[in-house]
Amino acid sequence: MPAPLAHLRVVDLTDLRGALAGRLLADLGADVVKVEPPRGDPGRLVPPFAGGVAAPDRSLPFLYRNANKRGAVLDLHDAGGWRRFCELCERADVLIENLGPEGERRHGLTPAEVHERHPHLVHVALADFGLTGPRAGWRLEALPAFAASGALHASGFRERPPCWLPGYAAHDCGAVFAVAGALAALLARARHGAGQTVEVSVQEAALNGMNPWSIPLADYARLYPMLPVSPPRNADGAYHVLETADGYVRVLPGAPRQWRAFVALLGNPDALEGEHWGVPLFRLMNGDVVRAVAKEALAGRARADVLAEGRRLGVPITPVNTPEEFVAEEQTRVRGYFQKTGFPHLGDAPFAPAPFNFSRTPAVLARPAPAPGAPGEGSFPPRAPGRPSGDGARRPALAGLCVIDLGCGVAIPETGTLLAELGAEVIKVESRANIDFLRRVTVEPDAVDRSWTFNDASRGQLSVALDLRTPRGRELVLALCAAADVVIENNRGDVVRKWGLDYEDVRRVRPDVVYVASQGFGRGGPLGEASAYGPLNSAFAGVTWLWNHPDAPYPAGSSLNHPDHIAAKLAAVAVLAALEHRRRTGEGQLIEMSQAEAAAYLIGEFYLEGPSTGRPAAQHGNAALYACPHGVYPSAGEDRWVAIAVVGDEAWERFADALGWPLEPALASLDGRLAARAALDRRVAEWTRARSAEEAAAALQAAGVSAVPVENGDDHRADPHLAARGAIVTVEHPEIGPERHSGNPIRLSLTPLAPPTAAPRLGADTADVLIRVLGLSRAQVARLAEDGVLT
Repeated sequence: MPAPLAHLRVVDLTDLRGALAGRLLADLGADVVKVEPPRGDPGRLVPPFAGGVAAPDRSLPFLYRNANKRGAVLDLHDAGGWRRFCELCERADVLIENLGPEGERRHGLTPAEVHERHPHLVHVALADFGLTGPRAGWRLEALPAFAASGALHASGFRERPPCWLPGYAAHDCGAVFAVAGALAALLARARHGAGQTVEVSVQEAALNGMNPWSIPLADYARLYPMLPVSPPRNADGAYHVLETADGYVRVLPGAPRQWRAFVALLGNPDALEGEHWGVPLFRLMNGDVVRAVAKEALAGRARADVLAEGRRLGVPITPVNTPEEFVAEEQTRVRGYFQKTGFPHLGDAPFAPAPFNFSRTPAVLARPAPAPGAPGEGSFPPRAPGRPSGDGARRPALAGLCVIDLGCGVAIPETGTLLAELGAEVIKVESRANIDFLRRVTVEPDAVDRSWTFNDASRGQLSVALDLRTPRGRELVLALCAAADVVIENNRGDVVRKWGLDYEDVRRVRPDVVYVASQGFGRGGPLGEASAYGPLNSAFAGVTWLWNHPDAPYPAGSSLNHPDHIAAKLAAVAVLAALEHRRRTGEGQLIEMSQAEAAAYLIGEFYLEGPSTGRPAAQHGNAALYACPHGVYPSAGEDRWVAIAVVGDEAWERFADALGWPLEPALASLDGRLAARAALDRRVAEWTRARSAEEAAAALQAAGVSAVPVENGDDHRADPHLAARGAIVTVEHPEIGPERHSGNPIRLSLTPLAPPTAAPRLGADTADVLIRVLGLSRAQVARLAEDGVLT
């Protein structure tokens, strides 16, 4: 059986800042041709390099993000090269590019021109700030993109500059949304036969994919003034990184039973006694006490012993691994996550594949990235004419589909929210007896409809409250699954099996169901039934360790819930791919995804570094090997910063000119600037301190240098560019009133999105769904309530 997207043909014009989009489609089976100019993709010269040799076929970021693609070298400014490119597009299904909104780079490739020449083509335009708006012409390198997302301001220690997660995290969020939009457009094309433009702003995608909770918080602070409107950096926040005798662990005791287990792990200290410690918000506000008590309790204990006892007690706990330690973990090895490719220059270095396991459509075995200057490889056979279903209505792509959400927290509910925004009806099954733990993240513990985290993660869904402890409750949920196209869940261990709602149970009543099971560490292995949350998955995969200044007091990483938000969107991509497969074959399947492996997929080049260079991945703070100056610099104001990335010698000349500096021969090359990095950083900081972050960024962008203010929630809510693009949406919540959220970053030129709506109150839609979907009468629903089935 071929991979789910084996029938698709994709032309990829992106650089490293968008390359993951084509890689993700290729991992799902698509035939992706990467088009490079005759001089080659500049990403081929981005260090580190396999074997330590700077060569266009040894860049680890390039090799990782362009694996599974074929290559073509075409000069789009030459008549012959342009003709061949147009032939490729005529035979392709999808074109992906990140050329930006205007200028010579987009010559002949505006959305209108592409659609006129190739009306069947799904044209994905991935742009740093989108194609419109006041900042549309600004360029974002990886660090400034991270700053524009809000994730940078939330990361690191208060007394240090905000700390970057190395790699391409913000652009990768854009790539994931770009693929989701492309697959939605392809499903719509199957109905009406027309291609369209899919526009995705990297800034909006990264805000949505890494730090969306920063937006609604201000509207909840209106009701609860003790809440911070824009929380200050607080290292690991409520997700404590704790030191043991020989390493660090991370804990997240969210539920009451988990907190009690954590206190037991610490020896039941008197300092943590009292009912007030059972309130999550109280624990958050008194994290310094928890940390001090834990430091004393764990200091003399071996990490392995702490992990073993914590897991025995039921504490959500993981080691803070380095990338190499994640590769060596028993859970990783038993699940067989990494592939041994034998790629040139990489040998047996561990290669991270897409984090999906499809039960019917097999994984794609990794193939090397295209070799430098590989003319003649990139071609497609003639395209068969499409056979649209004849439904030309302008409906959302997933209109008419039903999704049952059995999940909790973020990683699966946000999958449901994205599917709802693409038009599906998403029914969340929950109850007071088994409440989604996010509903408890409130100022008032019993105000389960007033959690800003839940009300962001579960927007656009319906709520059906059924007690799954009762046979009748389980029977009704199974009946809902029988009426559904998609079922999604992320419950711990064998919970859904005990409910009788696992894939095999549902498949018996709905053979073509697409079913997603996404556990923290994945199914199977020694941790297959362990509790985990996003920050623990990051710690386990080595992300938390990387996300630090080398002189940080401890490897705190970030207080963000990464990878929860973007892992949810990766799961949605897998659902859309499976739906495309089902459309063609009538066949459903199980999709299994480990959230820790989702985190690993987004930093895959760092697992290659040690084995292929002889130097393990290291913590570099905001420094980079490929650019200097490259950092986060203080600006005028309290805790105000500007992120600057001077990439290339020409950018350095423009940068020096903008600052009024003379060009010094010793700094003309990157090697010279890297040797003088500390002195350069001090000089840049002197310049940035004298002006606001906005003034500094605008001056540098005007000079063609990538720079952006380090934005927080207040900045985003007041951002004129986001406002001009309608990127922050307002919905009316029955308990809260108007509340703002990060909107869907996907913009489709032909297919509408579903209008944004608020998250449901607990059980608000129970009667309607049971009557409309299952055909029960109102009297039957009333009897269910009397019998305690509805809670």
